[in-house]
Amino acid sequence: MGAEPPPTDDDLVARCREARRTGSQAFAELYRRHAGAVLGFLHGLHAGDAEAARDALQETFVRFHGALDALERGRPLRPWLYRIARNVSLDQWKRKGRRPEERLEPEALAAAAQAGGEADPARIAAAREEHGLLRRALDALGEGERAVFLLRHDQGHTYEEIADSLGCSVRTAKYRMKAAVERLGREAERQGVVR
Repeated sequence: MGAEPPPTDDDLVARCREARRTGSQAFAELYRRHAGAVLGFLHGLHAGDAEAARDALQETFVRFHGALDALERGRPLRPWLYRIARNVSLDQWKRKGRRPEERLEPEALAAAAQAGGEADPARIAAAREEHGLLRRALDALGEGERAVFLLRHDQGHTYEEIADSLGCSVRTAKYRMKAAVERLGREAERQGVVR
C-alpha cells in the first residue's frame, strides 16, 4: 500500500469552505504552500519594505479566506492569490497616498559586506549603489508594468499565468513586459549603468 498523495489545492479549498466557521488545517496548509511566493511578489511591489509586504501578505490571506466561495474549482490558486495581493497593495498605497519608499535590504547589505568575516566599507557602498539603481529603475515602472516584470522575472510565471493573475489578456501582459523592459533600459542608460 502506497502513501496517499497530498491533497490538491482544490481539495484544501473545499475543506476550508467546509470548516470556515471552526477553523481548518486546510487553510494553514494553503498558507504554508503559497505564502512564501506571495510574500516574494509583495516584497517586490513594496520596494523591499518588509513590514509593508508582511502586512499585505496577512491582508491577502484574510481576503482570500473571505472569498473562498468565489474561487472556481479547478482554477489555479496562485494566480488568484497574486491578484488579491496586488489589489491589497494598491489599497495600501491609496490609504498612504503614495507608492512605497526606497529601502535598503539589510540581508543584501550584510551579504555584500562580508569579506573574510568583516564588513568592507567599499562593498557596502557598492551594494548600496547597486540596490539604489535597481530600486530606482523598478520604481520608474508603472504599477502594471512592475507587477508583470516581477511575476515574470522574480516569480518565473508564464504570460498566461501573469494574465490570469492580473486579470488582463496575454497580449496586454506581453505589451506591459515590453514597456517595462524598455523603460528599465532607458532608466539604466539615464543613470549611466549602460551606454
